[in-house]
Amino acid sequence: MTEKPKPPFSALIYGEIVYWGTLAGCLISLIGTFITFVFPKKNVLDPAYVLSSLWTGKTAKEIWVGALGAEPMGHWYLSNLSCGDALQMFGLAIGVFTIIPACFGASLALFKEKQTVYAILAFIAGMITTLSMLGLFAIK
Repeated sequence: MTEKPKPPFSALIYGEIVYWGTLAGCLISLIGTFITFVFPKKNVLDPAYVLSSLWTGKTAKEIWVGALGAEPMGHWYLSNLSCGDALQMFGLAIGVFTIIPACFGASLALFKEKQTVYAILAFIAGMITTLSMLGLFAIK
């Protein structure tokens, strides 16, 4: 029986960061979902309104305007972390954010492994994700 080859260090760095970060984000979102449906008054948006609006085909902007009168800007959930829906969004943001340290960590490991092209590509992916998360870069 042949032994499986060990993955490169850069893949281990990327994989571990993404795995644990995504797991943490999922657990936070799961707690937020529990709060949303068990305590419906403990939300920024009324969950019944959001679900009925989604089923009727409303856009995200239409839902926000219908619920709050205006669409929030930026990371609205950070100031509302005691609310279920905000906690769900925070969990999603954590899951997406883990790509940033994973890309930069993999980039450093790839430079160490003398994989310059892949290291540069990983760094660029990390920068694009960072700029997008900060709201400075969007592909439309």
